[in-house]
Amino acid sequence: MYYGKLIILESVTLTTEKKRYNYLDFLKRYPVTFILLSVKITQKSTIKTVIKTHFKKYFPSFMLRSLNRLGLYKMFIPGVHKVKKGDFERLKPFSTRYGYDRGGPVDRYYIENFLKKNKHVINGNVLEIKDSTYTKQFGTDRVTNSDILDIDQKNADATIIGDLQNLPQVQDNVYNCIILTQTLYLIFDVEKALKTCYRILKPGGSLLVTVPGIVPVGHDNDFEHWYWSFTEQSVNLLLKKSFPKSDAVIESYGNVFAATAFLYGMGLCELTPQQLEYHDKHYPVSICAFVTKVKS
Repeated sequence: MYYGKLIILESVTLTTEKKRYNYLDFLKRYPVTFILLSVKITQKSTIKTVIKTHFKKYFPSFMLRSLNRLGLYKMFIPGVHKVKKGDFERLKPFSTRYGYDRGGPVDRYYIENFLKKNKHVINGNVLEIKDSTYTKQFGTDRVTNSDILDIDQKNADATIIGDLQNLPQVQDNVYNCIILTQTLYLIFDVEKALKTCYRILKPGGSLLVTVPGIVPVGHDNDFEHWYWSFTEQSVNLLLKKSFPKSDAVIESYGNVFAATAFLYGMGLCELTPQQLEYHDKHYPVSICAFVTKVKS
């Protein structure tokens, strides 16, 4: 025990391969003693942070996971492709960035597949919110003009500054397509926003809209303006009111596993196609709708 303690303390200032070898050799030969000594040592605040850093750097993942379950190492976060079922026994997610730092958000898989499926309506004069990423990606050479709407005057890319709830600066019957992805939940009066979309669309023009179902409420600036989550039923009723005589096609995507993974901040690359492609309407991650303004 005495020499084991010396080895662990010496490892705090690892500067040579020999010290590192002694450290890992002791861990391999006497794992239980190593854990007990390390926990005892980390109670001393002067080296607690340093030891925790070495835990993460040199401990095998399975040992870090065991320490986490015992409540002895709360900093443990499984690596990408290393999540196990027991890792969900925690009160905080793996990521608070929607999974952008773990391979991309789960919901974007559904959103982008929906847009790809309906890309034929992204043509002519197109309006998108905040940027023109999807207009360029899915509209390609079919788009003759691209406008960007944002309420934020600091957005240098925006061609129109305004609020979708009341947009008098845009005339009636202007756009062939409006791409409205992940926006309505940030607007309190959703019905007004959708009526604006109807007004500024040309007859025969289409609205492509996506909204969140079971998702984490943002940790970013969206938090203070996050008003809604949706269901197929709510989207259907809203579109019936705002687009009279039009038959909207509404689809929900996701399942209990995909929703759970998204809530925990897992990345898209950590889910298999089978886990993503099974759709259960009781656990919607994304609700997507395609509706066309009927020609009078």
